[in-house]
Amino acid sequence: MASGTSTTHSDIHMGDIAHFAQVGFDALVQSLAVQQGFQVDVVRAIYKYLASYEKTVEVIEAMREAAEVHAVAEILSRTEDDDVEDDSIMDDSIKEDSVKEEEE
Repeated sequence: MASGTSTTHSDIHMGDIAHFAQVGFDALVQSLAVQQGFQVDVVRAIYKYLASYEKTVEVIEAMREAAEVHAVAEILSRTEDDDVEDDSIMDDSIKEDSVKEEEE
């Protein structure tokens, strides 16, 4: 192969394309699960109901954000009598998400 020539799907044996596609998909699902803090099975279940991987990413990200907001609310409701400042529980990303939701 000449220098600068790109590899195309035609360089892959037809019998291997499905396998490579599955390996790539599995890697993306695993990465998304780790990044967003969900089990791989959860990501796969969401993907099954949606039309694309991109929509799956959007839903999984929204699920993580909702879980964080819910966790903060639960923590605050269980620590109302403690001397815990509300801000000490929330990291900057959760604060930003909460502000965005209030603005919408």
